[in-house]
Amino acid sequence: MKPLNLDNKPCSPISSNCVVWQGPDIPCIELCTGDTVSDVVSAMATELCTVLDTLKVSNYDLTCFNLQACGPQDFQALIQFLIEKICENEGLTPATKDAPTCPDCVVSVAECFVTGTQTTMQLVDYVQLIGERVCSIITEISLINTQITDILIRLTTLENAPVPTFTVPSFTINCQIGSLLSGTNQPIDTLLEEFINSVWCDFYAVTGTVTDLTNAIGTQEPCIEETSETISKPGTTYATEYPAWVAEPNTVADSITNIWLVLCDLHTALSAGQTITVADTNTIDLELSAGDELTAKIQDTGWVNLEGFEWYSGSADVDGIRPQCRRIGNVIHFRGLAWIPLAEAGKTAAIELTSTSAYNGLTSVLPAQDNVNLDSSGVVEWNKVGGSVQSVIPSTVLSALENLDGAYRFQYPTLFSRSIDVGLNGTTLTAAGRFGIKQTGVLYFATLKDQEIPSATGQLLVGASPLRYITSNIRFGEFIPNFANTDTDIQNLPAAGANNLVAESGFPNAAGTDVTWPFSCDAAEQNQIGGFYATLEGLTAFVGCSSTAATASCY
Repeated sequence: MKPLNLDNKPCSPISSNCVVWQGPDIPCIELCTGDTVSDVVSAMATELCTVLDTLKVSNYDLTCFNLQACGPQDFQALIQFLIEKICENEGLTPATKDAPTCPDCVVSVAECFVTGTQTTMQLVDYVQLIGERVCSIITEISLINTQITDILIRLTTLENAPVPTFTVPSFTINCQIGSLLSGTNQPIDTLLEEFINSVWCDFYAVTGTVTDLTNAIGTQEPCIEETSETISKPGTTYATEYPAWVAEPNTVADSITNIWLVLCDLHTALSAGQTITVADTNTIDLELSAGDELTAKIQDTGWVNLEGFEWYSGSADVDGIRPQCRRIGNVIHFRGLAWIPLAEAGKTAAIELTSTSAYNGLTSVLPAQDNVNLDSSGVVEWNKVGGSVQSVIPSTVLSALENLDGAYRFQYPTLFSRSIDVGLNGTTLTAAGRFGIKQTGVLYFATLKDQEIPSATGQLLVGASPLRYITSNIRFGEFIPNFANTDTDIQNLPAAGANNLVAESGFPNAAGTDVTWPFSCDAAEQNQIGGFYATLEGLTAFVGCSSTAATASCY
């Protein structure tokens, strides 16, 4: 079919398939908003044809009525004809008054008028319903005609409108973007493609993700905060000295601002000749060279003589013999031989120890109480000064404000010994006990007597320890037993009954007489072990650190 506006010049023809219906949905003809005009016109025309075909009288077969004259010519005449026939079949005439007559009669209705299971209606109601339906159809046809007219007007307007054209915007760039040179005019789509592929992707790969940048910003705290002191002006905070300081940086710009302020502060400090000072501690020795090279090494005091052993002299006052200590970091090492000073009978001053054998020929057993303290329970403590016992560790090794972190002891029992001359020969006395150093730095030896005294019951069990076997208890004038002789029965009973556990054989001298002890000594008693000694090798102690300012240097 030829379009009506095909020859309408100068209008440009537009297909109705390109025009969209923007009116409301019309369910009765299955028309929806957004359908093309072609669909709208087709649906309306189809519905109109259906209605016209329904109203066409010639479509109805009336041969059953044996009409002699011409039948009804329009739909209204058809309805009237049907009404009259129904009345005739029902035996109703207009004159009938007492009985229900048509049109006041029940008739069957067409399927489209059935409601639920109700298939019959009063003829009058049926006819009225048919009339209403017809009127409704006529009204709808009128509305459809109006909408078709409106659609045709819109269609004509669209057909007369010029075909739209689109131009991609462009502008002159002021910098080079990838291969696009500065000063050239470029379309937006070209710019976007070049920027993403040649600029942004590389930029993003270098800067990292947004999360990476955010984490980088967060590394400022708690390293440097607004309350941190500046280097150029100690005591002044960054927030006070630099008003541009960003207290809580949230962007890369904030972070760069703070970084530059810190760098400027460092530059100011160094430009002003501000120098770095170092302070040594008891554990670390720091040294800053002229070339600003900072070196550190663990403090080492070297070997230092212990306090309270000033009566050492001569060959006894040499390294390795005289008691010494050495602090390396927070560890104190000990070495040397610790003698219990010997005093002459009736005196309290120490006999000078001129050599390791100086006490061998002396018969006194008294400790020098000017130099050591004797506890009644059996403990000997070194470095007695003015009636009180003090630490043997020099202040150059352990300051007055420091202590050891605890007491340290040799394995129990520790044997102290004393070499003695007996005629042309010599022997050794022994004393078993506990040897160690207290937390306060006091060096002590607790004799076997001290170990045998229960704290709650006094001295009732003194002498009960089997360690008495290795603790000397000699008496003046008694023979010196030969423990290595085959007749010695230290571990056996030579005969039935009570026997002393002694060596039965002695040592004869040149005259054939057995050698006797030149003095008496009970080495389990603290007041009879003068001249006894033991080695300090292997004893170590740790310095106890405190959080106070005075002792913070021990860390």
